[in-house]
Amino acid sequence: MPVGNTRARLLLTDLDIPPPSRSGMQTLSNQVSAKMTRLNTINMREKIEAVKSFNEKGGAVNPNIINVAVDGRYNSITIGHSKKPGQAASQAIGIACETNTKHKYILSAVMQNKLCWQGAWLRGKGFTVNCPGGHEDYTANLPVHAPLSEYDMGKSIGTELALQNVLIKYATTDGDGRSAAGIEDSLKILHPIWSVERLADPSHLAATQFRHCYNAKFSDEMFPGKTRLEKGKVKKILSQDVKARCSLIMTTLFENYCGNTEEMRKRLPKVLESTIRCYDGDCSMCRSHSVVCLGGITNNWWNRSMYLASNKVDSLNMNENDKSILSEILKIRISEAALEKTKFQTNTQKCEAINRSLSVSLPKNVNNERNAMGRLSSTILRSNDGIKSATEQKAKLLGAPLSPKTRYSLRQIERESLYHREYQTRPEVQRQALLLRGRKLREFREYKNYCAVESGYKKGHLDQPSTADDTLQDHSYSK
Repeated sequence: MPVGNTRARLLLTDLDIPPPSRSGMQTLSNQVSAKMTRLNTINMREKIEAVKSFNEKGGAVNPNIINVAVDGRYNSITIGHSKKPGQAASQAIGIACETNTKHKYILSAVMQNKLCWQGAWLRGKGFTVNCPGGHEDYTANLPVHAPLSEYDMGKSIGTELALQNVLIKYATTDGDGRSAAGIEDSLKILHPIWSVERLADPSHLAATQFRHCYNAKFSDEMFPGKTRLEKGKVKKILSQDVKARCSLIMTTLFENYCGNTEEMRKRLPKVLESTIRCYDGDCSMCRSHSVVCLGGITNNWWNRSMYLASNKVDSLNMNENDKSILSEILKIRISEAALEKTKFQTNTQKCEAINRSLSVSLPKNVNNERNAMGRLSSTILRSNDGIKSATEQKAKLLGAPLSPKTRYSLRQIERESLYHREYQTRPEVQRQALLLRGRKLREFREYKNYCAVESGYKKGHLDQPSTADDTLQDHSYSK
């Protein structure tokens, strides 16, 4: 459970129930954690066989080929640390979910752990022990100064799946993970000529595009505004719009051509050219090639865009260098290379969802030395089988089967969870969310025009030494 022993004892006390001893609860937690890990391992193996059966029924030539999405999670917010050498994190989790079926089952989960409570206790008593392997019942599987590596987690995932006769052809990762290379190297041990192709997550590509556009060195005359602050706000609006427009273009193309990348590849050069011209104020190619802009006075992108229209941005003064920079930014999503990396429209969102669930079961501000793997296994089992089935399996394994009333309540809880999940994917709900976001943008702009007061926040400005160059940072009347 997300609740630890301390909170559980406090909850029982608040209910006027005498809680068991902390040491007894910890001993039971250790035993249950090991059983949860074994139960989840068996369950993930069953899910692998289910995906193979799905491939075979679908007529796959080799049903053992399963494509996956891989992502990593660290138990720290930042990579570095101001007080200790090396990485700030002491634990890392690698998640691999299949992308062949609509269920997106978690097929493998590995953990790199530097924490060992018993080893730390022994060293505190004066014993010279090293973890891992320096004593019995150690929980660490990495030395304390060894780096956490997504490449190594990818190798562990590939080895674990290869032992079950699974071959991975495509692995979807974010832009900073090397899990796909680790999976490929592990599979080559049994299959020397096998290769794994890394695919990109469209959401992470869009975030990369936003950052590149926001940090691009455009000319000062490109954006409207009198001060650097006003120009910077328009630049951020353009970055948001470029991200949203390119995502809409690619989504529309995949829908119109039913995923036929060969036909899409033929259209991309004209789409790119018409998009650049559209931002320059020339919509002559938009009706035929822009995909999202119909040209004209009322149906053009400047009026349709949620970001441009809400903030009343209707023109950009671009020179040739600005057009060249914008072209390179657009190619992050609208190019043959980008299309090849996103040709199946797979993403790592299921892995991200598991990471958010782990933020409850394994919060980053709490170190779980002994039962981290059990908490991870319990979360994955709940994701793969649902709340009701997972809880029933755990209770049956521990020799405490649930009563009929409890199973009925679990069924209600699971029904509500599934309903809310389905509700968020309805087209009318998503459309209402977009309209609400656009209305908030308009209300924010109107508020800023009526009450032009800034927050006054600037990180560290009270601790910085004053210099003569401070007056050159910006105009005083823009603050």
